[in-house]
This record gives sequence, C-alpha cells and structure tokens, in this order.
Amino acid sequence: MIKFDHNGLLLAEYQGRLFEKSTELNCSSAIFIRRFLHSDLLKKMDANDPSLLTLDVNDGIASIQDQFGDSDYGEKKFASSAMFWMGYVYRYISYTRDVRTKFAMDLFPYKQLNDVYYTFHTQDMEWCVRSLLEMNNLNEEIFDKNLRLKKIIAESQKY
Repeated sequence: MIKFDHNGLLLAEYQGRLFEKSTELNCSSAIFIRRFLHSDLLKKMDANDPSLLTLDVNDGIASIQDQFGDSDYGEKKFASSAMFWMGYVYRYISYTRDVRTKFAMDLFPYKQLNDVYYTFHTQDMEWCVRSLLEMNNLNEEIFDKNLRLKKIIAESQKY
C-alpha cells in the first residue's frame, strides 16, 4: 500500500471536484462516469502524478467533452456531494493500492458507492475500503498484482 500523501490528496480532491462538476452537464451521471472511464484524462490521472495535469476542473470537463462531445442522454443524476465522494474514493483506491481506476470501478460499481454514500461519506477512507471489500466478499489480496503468480507457485510446490 502506498501512503496517501500530498500528491494523493491533490489528485483525489481534483477527481472529486471533477465528478461533482459533472452534475452540471446535460448527461446523466452514469454517462459521465462511462465517458470518464474511457477518457484520455483518466489515462493521465492513472499515472498518479499531479504534475501531468492542470488540476483545473473546467479544463478536465472540457477535455472529456472535446473527446466525446456533448450529450443529453440520460436523466438520472446523483447528488453532487455523492459524486464528489465517489470521485474521491476511486482516486484514493487507485493511488493507495496502485491500481487503475477501471479496476477499482469494476470492484466497486458506482451504483454501489452511491447506495452507501450516506452511511460511508463521513468515515475514514481506510474504513470505507475495508467495508467495501467486506461487502463484496473480497480482501486486500485483490489489489496484489502478483496474486495469480503466487497462487501458481503455491500450487506447483504442493507436488
């Protein structure tokens, strides 16, 4: 696990504000999240280096809209505070566990995060991650990039 330092905080705050700002767009929250997930901006963010980004929320939104165009598809929007928290959580997990955001979103779908927002948003981030893992019958091993290799080695040593 990587320590959540100043760079991690900058990135998590930025991604949270980006998600929050998305509620002002014409599209639904689900459409924004899908577009964000496939954006060039996310590729830069997954480097977890704030020096690669302007950290200007309006530039981030413009980048996504330039890449995918404007959309008025979908109507359901999550609360802006829930969107901020979701963006923050995904970046926190990506930063501290050194995983891609897509991996974190596959483990913990945005609908699940929206459902637990009111219970979780005032809690410590590590508590949230542990609770999400427990809710999904997972443990910290899921973030180990060498887990599959370790299982193969363990199996081969049985014989």
